[in-house]
Amino acid sequence: MILRHVISLREEEGKEVVIEELAGIIPTYVNGKLAKVDQKRKRELLILDYNMALVTYVLPIINYGDGEYGKTISRKIVELWNNNISNVAIQNATYESITQGFKQRLCYITTAVCENLGKSDDCYELELLRNYRDEYLLGEEAGRDIVKQYYNIAPTIVKQIDKRDDAKEIYNKIWTDYLSPCIHLIEEDRKEACKEVYSNMVRNLQKKYIYS
Repeated sequence: MILRHVISLREEEGKEVVIEELAGIIPTYVNGKLAKVDQKRKRELLILDYNMALVTYVLPIINYGDGEYGKTISRKIVELWNNNISNVAIQNATYESITQGFKQRLCYITTAVCENLGKSDDCYELELLRNYRDEYLLGEEAGRDIVKQYYNIAPTIVKQIDKRDDAKEIYNKIWTDYLSPCIHLIEEDRKEACKEVYSNMVRNLQKKYIYS
């Protein structure tokens, strides 16, 4: 309703002009913030935080209640963002896509690893990790933060690995170094320790296959 009202008040300027201006507010603001950060690594981490906030909060709100205006502005924001700010392309997000997609995306890396090992989608290991995610991670604040933080990172990591000739060896190493220990920790009811191992896995893979 708010976006529609603003556009109607400024109708004489042309709808396209107003939409372009509104869509540019957030990317312009973030560009100003990033321009003040000299260290490349610090800037990259800040962009990841902005990516998460945009996809998890801002875009779903814009898409939620303003009909076609909201959808048009959110699409324009994503276009400007991917062209000018983030080297990891984000996608437009709605409340529905987030609530339906969190469960799938959190297991993106584990699913790829298990597929590489010839395990089925309903294998013991994946079911155990999914239950851990649903019953533990999504049930407490820090766990939900992990879900949000990696919402748009894990698919990119998998895509980068899949491009490599040694993808099979990489997935085997991920299994040995991270996922197998995670499974054992869950079986031992050491859920916090598992969360730390999983967080380290994604952080290390992000550093190696996105920023290397």
